[in-house]
Amino acid sequence: MLRRLDRYMVGQFSRVLGLALVSFVAIYVVVDLIDHLDEFMIRDTSTLDIARYYVHYVPYIIILTLPIGVLLATLFVVGGMGSANELVAIKAAGISMYRVAWPLMRVGALISVVAILLGELVVPRSNDTRLQILDLRATGFAGVGRTHHLTQQDRTGFTVYAGRYDPESMRATNVTIVEVRDSRLQRRIDASEMRWDAEGWLLVNAADRTFHGEGEQLETHPMMRLPRLTLRPADLARVEKLPEQMAFLELRDYIRRVRLAGGDASRWLVDLHLKVAFPLASLMMVWLGFPVAARSWRGGRALYVGFTLLIGFLFFVVVRAGQALGRSGDLSPVIGAWGGDLLFLVVGLALFHWTRK
Repeated sequence: MLRRLDRYMVGQFSRVLGLALVSFVAIYVVVDLIDHLDEFMIRDTSTLDIARYYVHYVPYIIILTLPIGVLLATLFVVGGMGSANELVAIKAAGISMYRVAWPLMRVGALISVVAILLGELVVPRSNDTRLQILDLRATGFAGVGRTHHLTQQDRTGFTVYAGRYDPESMRATNVTIVEVRDSRLQRRIDASEMRWDAEGWLLVNAADRTFHGEGEQLETHPMMRLPRLTLRPADLARVEKLPEQMAFLELRDYIRRVRLAGGDASRWLVDLHLKVAFPLASLMMVWLGFPVAARSWRGGRALYVGFTLLIGFLFFVVVRAGQALGRSGDLSPVIGAWGGDLLFLVVGLALFHWTRK
């Protein structure tokens, strides 16, 4: 009986989730197309390129909307069973609500694992490709004004960190340049300023440290040239690769380079943890949605849609707030990334105790 019940619930859940995701993707694409139509016309983008752009956008949209789709499917399936008095019959048979929730919890965990793999193997490449289609990376400069906490990789092996860079004057301040070989720090140069002139980059008040085994050699220079550095002012002004364009290991390596350069990696640490925390939200949505739908409510499916919008809105507010606070340093990056999941875990636990077994 239980296996048949499990298959029934998983089948209903899969159908609702599939329909929800198709609807969410379609709505997202239409809204985004309307929002960016002027940009496409200014760039004279062809219809084929626009179509390719949104095809590569779909994996990222699925990742974003998957928790809401899982919540909607959970509310519809469990709520429908309650409306048809199926939950009453199950309780009368002596089956615990925890056992009824078990197949959906397993599906939620599987969806979370798939979302993590999708976000690691597919989404970074698809996001990178869709930006290349519109030449956003080729034309994406920081523009007028100053760029803060900039980190760029030079092809000679140097990593350049600048606390602030002004593209107009081609000057960077609070500069650290590090050279890493075989995962070991070989050289570190700290300078109060780095500016571009006819001969290349000029470092001001530079402290050059070379590391040999357990010791180091320090040389100070009022003015210093670094001929091996091939980065140009336009390279420093170029927009950095976005976290959603990087896989977990790539972003982790980027954070390591920022830390070696003495930079603040808080903003990227939040995104690193979110690459795992956000996909696990699908499991949390089943955990939270089941006890909510298992209660007797008047209003039918319209009420469940309302619950989905409300809970989904609250979830994204918590995630975005934690992300912003974590990036600014006002909150630990770990708490900023995992706060939403932990909050919903606690609330779901309380709701399960509230629901009669």
